[in-house]
Amino acid sequence: MSQQGLGELLAKWRDNAKTWKYIFFAVLGVLLVLNVPFVSHHPHFGLDKYPGFFAGFGLFVGLGMVIIMKKIVQPFIKRKEDYYGD
Repeated sequence: MSQQGLGELLAKWRDNAKTWKYIFFAVLGVLLVLNVPFVSHHPHFGLDKYPGFFAGFGLFVGLGMVIIMKKIVQPFIKRKEDYYGD
């Protein structure tokens, strides 16, 4: 495929971004529904026996890390706007 052909293809995909987003979320939903009846391991803790526990755990831990980095760590590591000069 030539560069121009690839650019045209990517432009078409970009123009249909809303459709691609719906397809993406539909695939995620189908995968979640297909994963519910399968037990892939024996639970070791109280909550990990529920379907979707690890997805929710990952979501909350990820959000917690973002909040901690933004509110606590960023003030220590940020630099002034003109730190490197002009």
